[in-house]
Amino acid sequence: MITYRKADIPDIPQVVRLRLQFLKEVYPQADVSRDDLLSKQIARYLTEHLSKGDFVNLFAEHHGNVVASVGIVFYNQPPLYHNLDGKVAYILNVYTLPAYRRQGIAQILMEKLIGEAKERNTGKLSLHASLEGRRLYERLGFAAGDNEMTLQLPRMQP
Repeated sequence: MITYRKADIPDIPQVVRLRLQFLKEVYPQADVSRDDLLSKQIARYLTEHLSKGDFVNLFAEHHGNVVASVGIVFYNQPPLYHNLDGKVAYILNVYTLPAYRRQGIAQILMEKLIGEAKERNTGKLSLHASLEGRRLYERLGFAAGDNEMTLQLPRMQP
């Protein structure tokens, strides 16, 4: 039986592990030589933001083992006509271990995450969809936008 729960501070190593697995699937050509540093940076972020409550991570567990995870970052932006409170959130790290995919686990996690956002009166949720996840997000009511652009800035040397 699959159970679902929010991650807390003691769960940070599991969140880090699943985020690294997720990143390696999304970026198969990435330089993994800095995984130790990346893990520490992720853990530092989680320690701060899980405590503050502006980052929430949900787990799916099977026999006490985490098999899927999803995160959401809550933040504010200037109000808009369609979001007068300016409360928004970004969903990330929707990840299910390969052996547990196509069983509806990600959908349940997403529904629970959307419920969390509704409880916080969040006006807009966004995410980046992989080809594999796109149908799930569309079923949940997400619509593809066509005007987002990104700029990757070079990292400044300390």
